[in-house]
Amino acid sequence: MIKKIALCLFILFFTLYFLNCLPVAVGGLILKSSSTKKQKRIFLENFYETNLKREKAGLLPLDLCIAKYRFDKGWANKDNTCTKRIATYIRGEIDEYGQKVVKKDKYRH
Repeated sequence: MIKKIALCLFILFFTLYFLNCLPVAVGGLILKSSSTKKQKRIFLENFYETNLKREKAGLLPLDLCIAKYRFDKGWANKDNTCTKRIATYIRGEIDEYGQKVVKKDKYRH
């Protein structure tokens, strides 16, 4: 009998506790999601503006996949077109411009 009462009290407390936390958790997830979308939009606007300025100055444009990876690894890895480029960048085979890295021979001067 005491075990049943204790179990009922535990379930009641557990339910009330988490029902009170639920709106806060859902609100936080919505806020995080919307701010992340806004940050991504601003990032892309700045990225394209920067690349346009770089091209006008005669410089190489930055690679979008690598820039996304440096900004937010999770976002970049969700993009299927970027996964191979990111892996190549992580291995050190290409730089932030998407150009192949020429490794210097340590025995030649």
